[in-house]
Amino acid sequence: MSRTMSKPSKPSWIRRLGRRLRTLGGLFAHFASRQRFFLLPLVIVLVLAGLLLLATGGLSYVAPFLYSIF
Repeated sequence: MSRTMSKPSKPSWIRRLGRRLRTLGGLFAHFASRQRFFLLPLVIVLVLAGLLLLATGGLSYVAPFLYSIF
């Protein structure tokens, strides 16, 4: 007897984006509930740097600018 095993379906990009945004929202909610607002600028800069890398696809000519920021 052979059983056919179906592959789990790959989540769509909308669901993956929703999960990531939910994670960021939870992080900001954690900072708000614990009143750790002084850490928010750090998180915002890291998120913006991540978005820059995501938008450029990690191009090699963008890397020196990121190195100079950090």
